[in-house]
Amino acid sequence: MADTALVLVGLQEARRDKSHEFYLHGSDIIIDGTIDLIAVARNNGYKIIFLNHYEHQWPFSIDESTSKIFREIEIQDTDVIIWASKISWFYQTELDKHLSGIKNIVVAGIPTNLSVRMFVEEAYDREFNLVLIEDLCLTYDEKLQDFTIDDLADTRPDLDIVRLNDFLR
Repeated sequence: MADTALVLVGLQEARRDKSHEFYLHGSDIIIDGTIDLIAVARNNGYKIIFLNHYEHQWPFSIDESTSKIFREIEIQDTDVIIWASKISWFYQTELDKHLSGIKNIVVAGIPTNLSVRMFVEEAYDREFNLVLIEDLCLTYDEKLQDFTIDDLADTRPDLDIVRLNDFLR
């Protein structure tokens, strides 16, 4: 499907490092499902795009190991990695260029309430057909996760929110 992209947001080692404030409890639990989703995307010819946040200091400095994509995920030469220093993934990046010709986007990542939400809102406003894989998204607590998913569903009526098993059927 040359018109479909898988966009994975914020899957950076800093979220798994318990030594600092950006640690996201439970981030390890989405790895296996994300790897399965990537395999399906590769088999179906999706473009695969990773969105990574960076700052000029640890832990999100581009050169730090904590800013790298989860080590279990195998990056291929055809994958696109976009680095953004703002909450907007489209601001001063080449994301628009990499989404040229894409009509459908499957989204997963962390944290749901910040980076994922911003991407979904901006992509929705650009009229992409979006599928959010709800159980491959995670944030700092269940209440915030539920609120974010519910609010996206209420404010973006064409957004398709599904669980991984339902998407894979």
